[in-house]
Amino acid sequence: MKTFLLAALQTLLKALIGALNYEQIRELVNDAEREPMTGDEKRAWVIQEARTLGLAIGNALLNLAVETAVNSLRK
Repeated sequence: MKTFLLAALQTLLKALIGALNYEQIRELVNDAEREPMTGDEKRAWVIQEARTLGLAIGNALLNLAVETAVNSLRK
């Protein structure tokens, strides 16, 4: 990979790890608002779903981060 593109990918990865998690949680909260549950039940549901999503997103981003790091060290 070209040095510039690799640096851009690394910057993007750092931003995505935070931004993706927030957007996913925001959507979960939006979905929970439509459900006939108490506030505490909604919070518990969002937290449980966020954990599941966080693990999937985290694993995918970690794999991408590892591959990016490997490529940056091979140059």
